Amino acid sequence: MQNNRLTFMERLSERLTAVESVLKKLDPIESLLERIALLEQTIYTTKKVFTFQEACMYIGISESMLYKLTSGKEIPHYKPRGKMIYFAKEELDEWLLQNYEPTIDDAVRMAEETAATQPFFNQRRYGKRKKN
Repeated sequence: MQNNRLTFMERLSERLTAVESVLKKLDPIESLLERIALLEQTIYTTKKVFTFQEACMYIGISESMLYKLTSGKEIPHYKPRGKMIYFAKEELDEWLLQNYEPTIDDAVRMAEETAATQPFFNQRRYGKRKKN
């Protein structure tokens, strides 16, 4: 019985060392995957026209959402032969940066500037007029 346990433990140890060696071999693969991801990002910065899938990855939305935006003509796109959809990177950037939401500091500053240039008391009021 004792002899059988030793062989089992030895086999387990051999298997663990085999798994460890495989994991050591995978370390360079992880660094390669990181480099590939970095290369993909640089491709997106140099490309001027994106295909449908590239535009999905660049914007960060699903394919169904991009189909919805293109069918509703909410996002600028091109169909040179009527079937394939292409997107200009510049126009996608403009579309992404629309509807600016100011920070609280910006909103306070804009309100102060407006109050300084357009005093409230000098404005004409609409509605019922009070008789003097």
